[in-house]
Amino acid sequence: MTDRYDAVISRKDKNGKWRNTKIGAAFPKDGRINIVLDALPMPNAEGQAWITLFPPKEKTEDDGVTPRKDSMDDEIPF
Repeated sequence: MTDRYDAVISRKDKNGKWRNTKIGAAFPKDGRINIVLDALPMPNAEGQAWITLFPPKEKTEDDGVTPRKDSMDDEIPF
């Protein structure tokens, strides 16, 4: 058993494609699983909020985030 899981909710977007949102993490401890939520899941049309646990994804250096280019490249020292 892994030492941590990602707590994820899945929803269909307006195009019918499934989207996952990580809302927390789960940790096995003393024969139980503790879940820590960073966000509250929104219920579906039936009033249910399903949380799925996945093994965590491996982090890479290239996370797909483009660094912000500051438009104020002047010579004013701070």
